[in-house]
Amino acid sequence: MANAVASRRFLRGGAIAVGILAVAVVLEASARTGQQEQANPRGQDLYAAQCAICHGEMGRGIEGTGPALVGVGAASLDFMLRTGRMPLPHPDARMTHQEQKVTDEQREDLIAYIVGLSDDPGPAIPEVDPAAGDLSQGRELFTHNCAACHGPTAAGIAVGRSDIAPALDEGTALEIAEAIRTGPGVMPVFSEDVYDQRDLDSVVAWVLDLRERATPGGAHVGRSGPVFEGAVAWIVGLGLLLIVIYLLGERTEEGGADEHDG
Repeated sequence: MANAVASRRFLRGGAIAVGILAVAVVLEASARTGQQEQANPRGQDLYAAQCAICHGEMGRGIEGTGPALVGVGAASLDFMLRTGRMPLPHPDARMTHQEQKVTDEQREDLIAYIVGLSDDPGPAIPEVDPAAGDLSQGRELFTHNCAACHGPTAAGIAVGRSDIAPALDEGTALEIAEAIRTGPGVMPVFSEDVYDQRDLDSVVAWVLDLRERATPGGAHVGRSGPVFEGAVAWIVGLGLLLIVIYLLGERTEEGGADEHDG
């Protein structure tokens, strides 16, 4: 009998402890949310209007609609907003590089609010200085790690049935650095353990330098190289030559027919 009473008391005490713990967790979460909302009401309003429908009320994500944003870091958020990839007009829209859809101030408020939703701030916005990089080092790193997807001249190519490694002719130095550090889409993440600061500066310097390089011999075809561009020239040239031959043949036949009728 004594054992039964002791067991009931133990179970009752455990239930009370679990209840207290659950209440504490809820109160802590509510307090954190309240502090975040009070600290950044503009960010909260922007998030509710632009992001919550896909990413959930607290940035936890909605399955099949939008991934979780907690812990992704300011670098990833800044990249998506700065390049106009977010917010999307509808969940099925394709993410592409566009004009920024929010103001700089709105972007900063959104980032501050979302980062504050988690105890893990995630990767911060990187520092980048292309002038401090080395072009030869940047070319080597880009060739080994980036050219397979973005092409040897960063013109962009398809990497899967629905995945495309975009051309890098529009991104700023910061946007390129953010993409390297965060790995948007199917791109791998090149953290500081993989690319140190000098590596990062060098790769960005090389990508920017590619845009300034001259194209000898006339117009380029996506900067795919002389072999491919020469092949295109031959195909187009031969095609035009065949058309001319065909037209001349038609005209000759018409002339012969007219003489016969006369």
